[in-house]
Amino acid sequence: MSLGNAFNKEEHDQTIIDCFLQMWRYSADLMFIMAVEDGDEFSLYDNNPASKAVMGLEKGAEIHRLNLRVQFGDEMAEQVYSTYRQVLQGGKPVSIEQAGMRGDGSQIYFDTLFVPIFDLLGKPIFVCGVSRDITKIKEAETVALKANEKLLEYSTALETINQELDRKVQERTKELENAKRIVEESLEAKSSFVARMSHEIRTPINAVIGLSHLTLKTSLNHEQKDYINTILSSGENLLSLVNDVLDFSKIEAGEMGIEKVPFSPKLIVQHAINMNAIKAEEKKLAVTVDISPSLPPMLLGDPLRIQQVLVNLVTNAVKFTERGGVCVRMYAEENNDKGVLIRCDVIDTGIGISKVYLDQLFQSFHQADDSVTRKFGGTGLGLTISRQLCSLMNGDIWVHSELGQGSTFSFVLPLNIAPDLLLLNESPLNEKVLKEECRENKSIPNFSQYNILLAEDNLINQKVILGYLDDTLIKVDVVGNGEEAINKLENKKYDLVLMDIQMPIMDGLTASKKIRQSSLYGNIPIIAMTAHVSDEAKKQSAHAGMNAHLDKPIKKFDLYKILQKHLATNKHHNSLQMKGFVMHEQDALHSEVLSNLYSIDTLDIDKAIKNLSGKKDLYLDLISSFYNRYKDFSLAECIGIDLDGVIHSLKSNAAYIGALNISVFCTELEGNIKNGAFCSELIIHLVGMVKVLVDKLKCILMPYFSLIKSSEDIEGFSESDLVNKLKKIVPLLKKSDFFVENHFSLLRKMVRGSKYVLDIENLIYDVKNIEFETAAVKASQLVLELQGD
Repeated sequence: MSLGNAFNKEEHDQTIIDCFLQMWRYSADLMFIMAVEDGDEFSLYDNNPASKAVMGLEKGAEIHRLNLRVQFGDEMAEQVYSTYRQVLQGGKPVSIEQAGMRGDGSQIYFDTLFVPIFDLLGKPIFVCGVSRDITKIKEAETVALKANEKLLEYSTALETINQELDRKVQERTKELENAKRIVEESLEAKSSFVARMSHEIRTPINAVIGLSHLTLKTSLNHEQKDYINTILSSGENLLSLVNDVLDFSKIEAGEMGIEKVPFSPKLIVQHAINMNAIKAEEKKLAVTVDISPSLPPMLLGDPLRIQQVLVNLVTNAVKFTERGGVCVRMYAEENNDKGVLIRCDVIDTGIGISKVYLDQLFQSFHQADDSVTRKFGGTGLGLTISRQLCSLMNGDIWVHSELGQGSTFSFVLPLNIAPDLLLLNESPLNEKVLKEECRENKSIPNFSQYNILLAEDNLINQKVILGYLDDTLIKVDVVGNGEEAINKLENKKYDLVLMDIQMPIMDGLTASKKIRQSSLYGNIPIIAMTAHVSDEAKKQSAHAGMNAHLDKPIKKFDLYKILQKHLATNKHHNSLQMKGFVMHEQDALHSEVLSNLYSIDTLDIDKAIKNLSGKKDLYLDLISSFYNRYKDFSLAECIGIDLDGVIHSLKSNAAYIGALNISVFCTELEGNIKNGAFCSELIIHLVGMVKVLVDKLKCILMPYFSLIKSSEDIEGFSESDLVNKLKKIVPLLKKSDFFVENHFSLLRKMVRGSKYVLDIENLIYDVKNIEFETAAVKASQLVLELQGD
């Protein structure tokens, strides 16, 4: 039938009847029609197959006005009749839940919809119904009710048990609280003891190390200098032991935090080797490094803690090896886009370890055996701390060894890959390396324009700090407690206060809080000085209003660095050398030139100067050398046979002056050449980039050049001295000896202001990246150039 046909009511009604007949025949629900008979009686007019099955009637039986009394008896008939009468009395459809019996005698529950049918005069003629079998639902409800009754019984029983348990728990809780209080008091006492002992031990260590440094500056004969160096070495060893105990206590207390910063794995290995180079040289041990080329140059992790583990392993390897050598091997066991699993092996040819002692090797205060402890010394904490640090970084550490066959200590750490190679110079570890380099250069700041106040009650500590500060020409007043410090501040203007924490009459924390309340001098920088090195002690210092925290024993260049940071920045800091005061007449012009260089948007000057430990004069020397080197840079220079060398040199030179766009482009170009994808258009583009930069530099640097002496006129510069120095370091470079780094400070000083500045910086760069062979070739070539060969 199409939708367009006219409505035919007869046809429409017939369709509905046909559909209901099919439902009547196939529905699982019970359908029935009860006829209303005379005398308030009923008969089964008809029912569907599902209903017949439940009533025990044959599926195909013909039903018409079946007498239920005859079929099922009066009792059952009266039960259902009463329901029908109720429906008719209501006069409208109604749903009723009721129980019934199947033909087989089993009980059944229905949910029935009853519909009364009346004729035109309102006389009832039928009761129709549709019943749904809800027997299973009712059974479930019955089970639930019984379960609820049981649950109520159990709840009552449990309540009784809980009341008894509560009583016992309360008693036990009181016992546990008492036990907890005792444990906490014990832990607090232990923590207080460790902190107090740390302070008490560090105070004399500060004197030993500080006064040894100061004594070495005086005139000593060879024997006296040897004695003082021994005292200094012993003091530093004692400080290392104290630090081990503190680290162990911190890890045990769960207070050791792990950082996630960019770092160079090469620098970590280099530092570990440097720390042990002297001992290895004394024993004539061969120290080799094997770093996989596939290892990412920059990783994200905690460089100081990884370095701590590696230094410990290398130190042990050198300590327990009398002949042969030590090899440090680092590579990636797994490498993907998300991260890398680095593995480091420290292999030695030493005494080895018996299998009997291997299991207890990483336990606290254990070494291989007592005889080894007596011979080699140590607390046995190093390997324990190393294992705990590896565990904190989600890594592992283990050892393979046989007695007399040497040992291999290995550790693995899961790390992420740093997103930018240039982040290297923001790494705390790299900052530490740069700081050590500054120390090596013996650069002392000039603080002659400042007045500071030293609050320190210990006379030895006063001598140490005053000895350190004497070279800076700074003016210092000394007081013995916090109360005297406040009195001084009320009567004289100071630029900074160095404040000891533990002092009589008024301690440093109390004094700092009072200082911060003053409207006259409340903003003065206050630097805490204490042998308490815990994080809690530093938090207390900060809470009291202190700006920074110097750990005792105080190191000279740490003191200089923190003073430079917190003294007024608007005053110019000159530089002092160990043998006297050096002033540069061009300082004003240098500042002007540097300011003009900031107009070149392709130069990241701040990053470049930071990479040079803040040496602005060295940066100007480098950028002048870069201009001289590349002012005539052309395509012809790139077509030669040493294209790799030209691009590699330009890459590092550009990085030195902050021309990162050129440096990065050179890196990409090196990769293309290595993969055989050489393209002359890229070379042309590179030459154009250099030319644009050189033209900008020319406009800015020309006035600067007119006031700079030529290399031949530079005071103290000598080509012959430079040649002799380079000849001394070439053998060290060929042996990959990290001792060569001890010559870098003097090399930089020798070429200051000359055209060889970039050559020396490139050589230093290669060594720091453990490319000794390349550095050796460059040094030899520079010797030939200087000699005119």
